[in-house]
Amino acid sequence: MATPSPRLISCDEAGFTGPKLLDEDQTIFAYASVDLSAEEGKALVDELRATYKVQSPELKAGLLRKRKNWIDIAEDVAARLEGRAIVMICDKRLNLGGKAYEYIFEPVLADNSALFYRYNLHRFVMNALHRIMYTSGQPVHQIATEFQTFMRTFKPEDAPSLFDGSHQGNQAHIIMNCVLRFAKGYATKIADESTHLQEDESTIGKWTLDLTATALWSLLLTGWGHRHARLDVLCDDSKPLGAMVDAFDGFVDNTEGIPISDGQNPRTLRANLANPIRFGSSSDNPTLQVADVIAGLSVDAIRYRKDAAYAGLNGWLDRHMHIDHTLPDDDWIDAGQLLPRANFAVLQELASRADRGADPLNGMGAVYAAAFKKFKSPASRIRNPLKTLLGKV
Repeated sequence: MATPSPRLISCDEAGFTGPKLLDEDQTIFAYASVDLSAEEGKALVDELRATYKVQSPELKAGLLRKRKNWIDIAEDVAARLEGRAIVMICDKRLNLGGKAYEYIFEPVLADNSALFYRYNLHRFVMNALHRIMYTSGQPVHQIATEFQTFMRTFKPEDAPSLFDGSHQGNQAHIIMNCVLRFAKGYATKIADESTHLQEDESTIGKWTLDLTATALWSLLLTGWGHRHARLDVLCDDSKPLGAMVDAFDGFVDNTEGIPISDGQNPRTLRANLANPIRFGSSSDNPTLQVADVIAGLSVDAIRYRKDAAYAGLNGWLDRHMHIDHTLPDDDWIDAGQLLPRANFAVLQELASRADRGADPLNGMGAVYAAAFKKFKSPASRIRNPLKTLLGKV
């Protein structure tokens, strides 16, 4: 059987701020991938430039957005890419909460992480922290800023509020207090597991908070790799990807799938790359210009989701947004549901064990079982501290 020709997948981003996830002006990151041949990309760009009388040498969402007919252009491009684009969308501040779980909780819970992922403790923590960080005032935002710094240096001294407990006495919010206590109680373990990512030990560590590589991983391995037999992946020049692109080399000429599971949803990672991921400039590759416009319109669709003028773009994005997108979801912290209440109880138990220096894993399956039994009881609905903590969702 003849080897199939690889499909060109071109990728570019919008809202890039590197590891600065607390940027107030750009809270949404989009990484767009388009399935266009080089010839199709050039023809499309030439036609769009002629139709909309674009004088600039390239199609760039940042420039097109300044035009009065930006929405018309965006809808036209989106319609032409129907079924031929996949976009990863990430709320940066929510992702900071996700990184908090990944680099504070995961090193400590790693030997039985499947238990906690099965019950979505990570989603509870990241959504709860997101809610708290932006409704509770400056002290919590200071902790978020310190954590962001820690995630760039991986030096505990850069986040004293996390690792020496300096805010525990005046931090009223129980969920944040639990995170702080957990970080303090298991600080040695967390520090040991992150030493290799410190800036003087690794070129990758400084990009740990960047979302580009994570987005590309999902787009290829649970996206395009399942649609096409072989891929030729072209990315716009990127320092973060340049530092981490070697992680994809194992998929070159690899037709095997890798089964994975979060404890509930089994999936397969698959991407047969025809060659290592390539980098190029948008000036030389029209398909990257198309990806840039798709990324830009996707950010606007989220940013202006309540604006009726963007309804068409919202509908398009809903059809093309990758399932692994990370946007705030109040269902994971809904105080009226059983699972969030159980996760709140488990988080309190983990913090208590951290205070005592106890084994964080022993018997935690039973802790979950007891929490589910307790909160199924009608009597438990009378007093619901989680509703008080997180407010109405």
